[in-house]
Amino acid sequence: SAKGGASKGDVNIASFAFMPAKISAMAGKALTFFNTDDTPHQITVAGGPSTQVFLRGQKASLTIDKAGEYNYICGLHPSMKGVIEVK
Repeated sequence: SAKGGASKGDVNIASFAFMPAKISAMAGKALTFFNTDDTPHQITVAGGPSTQVFLRGQKASLTIDKAGEYNYICGLHPSMKGVIEVK
């Protein structure tokens, strides 16, 4: 499955927002987050995995093994929220 340019992730972070805010993922398949902000971010899934802190132009990935709907936030900016729907 070809993704557009190498600089993109499954979820892009821009202006303190996750885009898209809700994404579907396959269980056991890594989701990639790409940071375009000048600020570091960190993904924390409720009841699930977390990523390292990552800077502008960097990517971070995480994998969820069980189907379900997972809410996540930025561990550094808890007002940033998103949803991962794992199938």
